Amino acid sequence: MSNQVDKEALSEAVKKILEVETVIESDKGSYMSKCATNREKIKEIKQDARDSGVPTKELNAVLKRKKLMDQVEAVVSNMDQDEAELVDQMELALGWAANDNEDQPEAA
Repeated sequence: MSNQVDKEALSEAVKKILEVETVIESDKGSYMSKCATNREKIKEIKQDARDSGVPTKELNAVLKRKKLMDQVEAVVSNMDQDEAELVDQMELALGWAANDNEDQPEAA
């Protein structure tokens, strides 16, 4: 086994990787700029809601709960019906309350 490194192959690999990393950094900058614009929109919507009498703390709680409920639903969304029912049975066996989804808001 040789300890020699093909300098040309190494140089080419490093060059290509650094080029791709530069593209990634540029993409991150564009993404962050779009996110900042959307965060500002959310801030304005929340201010409008506050001005209309919607309490901010409670609005944030509702938004957080909705996101969490969506995450919970996603856990079983790719399972077939039998698997999802088994998950429900296992949760019941653990003493966790069944979730009938009647009080949950509809997905937007």
